[in-house]
Amino acid sequence: PTTPPPTSGGCTATYSEGQKWSDRFNGSVTVTGTNNWIVTVTVTPPQKIIATWSGTPSWDSSGNVMTMRPNGSGNTFGFTISHGGNWSWPALTCRVG
Repeated sequence: PTTPPPTSGGCTATYSEGQKWSDRFNGSVTVTGTNNWIVTVTVTPPQKIIATWSGTPSWDSSGNVMTMRPNGSGNTFGFTISHGGNWSWPALTCRVG
């Protein structure tokens, strides 16, 4: 029997800082390596993601972990974080969907 070809190395998600205001900030994530990606975005309380664009989000029960999938808008998506005094960037993980 023949063995299937090995799968390639997955994907990389890169965060870019966006606009900042006194109570919130924007960020965008660019994915490379695949067009079929799943990116997990984890914020640290009291941060909350209050808006998203260019992707299809879902949330865990805590509201601190967002899973974003492509929605046909390409391989970059964005979001707005209400920071509550915590200006740290979110943690990202990427996997091939």
